[in-house]
Amino acid sequence: MIESSKYSPVTVVALAFGALLFSATAVNAADFQVLVKRNGNTECTMVGSMLNIDPNTGNVSIDLSADFPCGSSTGYPLPVTAIAAATLSVTGATTVGGGTTGEGTVNLQLNTGLSAVTPGVTCAPDGFTGSNVSITSGWSANLCTSNCGAIATRSVVVQNTSATLDGNITFKAKCTYQDQTNVNLSTARSNINSTPSVTVQHGTAPPANYCQSVTELSNPKGMTDAMRQTSGIVTGGLYAGNISFMNYVTMFGVSANTFPAGSGDTAGYGFPGDNTSTIATNLSRDKYISLQFRAPSNTIWDQRAGYYSFAVNPQNTPFSAAIAPCPGQFDTDPLFPISAACKGEALFSDINWKITSGTTPSCKLEPGKTYYLNVIHAPRGTPSQSGCASATCKVELRNAHSY
Repeated sequence: MIESSKYSPVTVVALAFGALLFSATAVNAADFQVLVKRNGNTECTMVGSMLNIDPNTGNVSIDLSADFPCGSSTGYPLPVTAIAAATLSVTGATTVGGGTTGEGTVNLQLNTGLSAVTPGVTCAPDGFTGSNVSITSGWSANLCTSNCGAIATRSVVVQNTSATLDGNITFKAKCTYQDQTNVNLSTARSNINSTPSVTVQHGTAPPANYCQSVTELSNPKGMTDAMRQTSGIVTGGLYAGNISFMNYVTMFGVSANTFPAGSGDTAGYGFPGDNTSTIATNLSRDKYISLQFRAPSNTIWDQRAGYYSFAVNPQNTPFSAAIAPCPGQFDTDPLFPISAACKGEALFSDINWKITSGTTPSCKLEPGKTYYLNVIHAPRGTPSQSGCASATCKVELRNAHSY
């Protein structure tokens, strides 16, 4: 795709008064010479056969005797025509990653379409698309600068960001031609997508503090995965209805810019969400809710804070809540410790949180790490012993933050 080009292969040109001027000089009885000038400099010379003036608008058009000749027979400078055919290929393995870390190397070759080194052509990375993959290194510096030749190569280190799912990635490049006679003229060739798509396998070692089951705790306190309530009816707020309780964002929504732009690693992000209204749901007896989320890894969220408030019905029903590394976790554990600020019981103070890599008296959420917002109608010390006297008990939650 050609973008932002100042060139256009036309057979009819219009007279623009000001910086760009057309002048016509007779060539013979049928044809005349047309000079296209900008700021006194001749940009192009062509031959016309008829000059027309619209009596209503005053617009001038010229019928040309031959194809638009500026730069090449197509109307574009030769380097622009060449880079229009650029391709980006994966020259090595198309499945990488795996192992312990999920890290692998992708080898790429850019065929610029140029036949030789060409002044004015620069090719550079232009981001990527994919899922469960981040780029560790190799896809930031220009592939070639100002004097690109026929081929440019690059090795890019990628890493799978999921503990359980394979990912994929497609690289995007962009080539730009800067006209060598006029600094105001440049042409960009974008959407040079790599082929084929590369599969990036997940590693065998989960990220630090990543927990998927309450049974991973050294003392689950009688809790099991079967006790996790997976869905329910929510009233109030922005996302009322029958929703999933497996992911935080289905209840609280998505905040913008929670992961670095261009990282491609979007799964799980969105905390703290855009739903700050009080919402309510019924929690089944002997069940707990665990809403999985990841703390924002984009640095613009560093040091931001908020809190959760809770209310139960009936008011004397035992109730516990916690922000913890494991689903179904309501107290600290030798394998997955949490601070006192991350837990509480009714009637109890709000859970205050803060996104930071440093110290804080609030519940500390480290950027990029996975957590669960856990709630249950039971005491924290004996969470498997439900305090809900009926089949369900109501809980109200509010997610408060000022941004």
